[in-house]
Amino acid sequence: MNASDAQNLTSQFDTWLNNHQHLVSNQQQLQHSALFAVPRDGDSTVSGQNTIGAGKNAQTESAQGKKLDDAISAGNHSEIVRLLTESTGNAVSSILGLAQSRTGWNPLDPDNDKNAEGFQEFVSSILKVPFFNVTQSERTTVHYEEENYNSLIDKVVGLYDGITEQDVPLIKNSIVNLAKACTSRVNTQNTKTLFVQNTMNATGTDIIVGIQQTFMMMERSHSSGKGAPKDQYKTEITVNVMELTFKGGLWNESAAEKLADKFVKSWDDWLDGTTTPASPSADQIQFCFGPTHRARQKQEADAIK
Repeated sequence: MNASDAQNLTSQFDTWLNNHQHLVSNQQQLQHSALFAVPRDGDSTVSGQNTIGAGKNAQTESAQGKKLDDAISAGNHSEIVRLLTESTGNAVSSILGLAQSRTGWNPLDPDNDKNAEGFQEFVSSILKVPFFNVTQSERTTVHYEEENYNSLIDKVVGLYDGITEQDVPLIKNSIVNLAKACTSRVNTQNTKTLFVQNTMNATGTDIIVGIQQTFMMMERSHSSGKGAPKDQYKTEITVNVMELTFKGGLWNESAAEKLADKFVKSWDDWLDGTTTPASPSADQIQFCFGPTHRARQKQEADAIK
């Protein structure tokens, strides 16, 4: 990439930073954004989000983020620019944070009725960032009626590309906790719940942002007999997956300085600020995860008797 191309890219980024409302989405961006449109059927919408850091450089980006927070507290502008130039992970978290601030999306308030539409606005905004390329965009629907949810979670996690084996348990645990947080807020049949699982995958200068929007159409039946009441679910899950790759090799000091003048948010602050807290009743929800899980539940029940 020559100097002229780099200057043009930075100029486009400056437009996104300061005049984003005047930017018009191209046809491809509109198609990707439409993937995340909220369906109108179903009795209710519960919107929860989790974001986790993944990849071999995640800890490095986190450490750089702590330095960035220190520089922000000290008002050290030159250090902020240096860190945003060198740490593409913190540049990405700042860009995502700015995009979120322009919408009604607030993961820390899952009952906010603006969350679902706000999230779509967030996606539309980051699709206009010139340093991002869409590397995956697809929709998958799964009908599920089995008792063992472990295979379902495996299918959901399997939709992410480029995730290392050591990151899989982290993502699985995050999705389970998020599903509990969402389903603990609904009590009706044929309920639509929405949650979004994001990943920030740092494996090099390029940062892969994975966005996975999941709709769960649940038929919930409740029966009481001997022992504790039992809830059963028939589930239809629609999963919308998009991956955006931040082109770290094209990121430059000029763009970092423009970002520093507009908005800064460190790696860990972005992860924490986009993770929905569990509701008080979330811990009461038990998903069945196969024979081992059932055996542990039986042991716990026997201990109570």
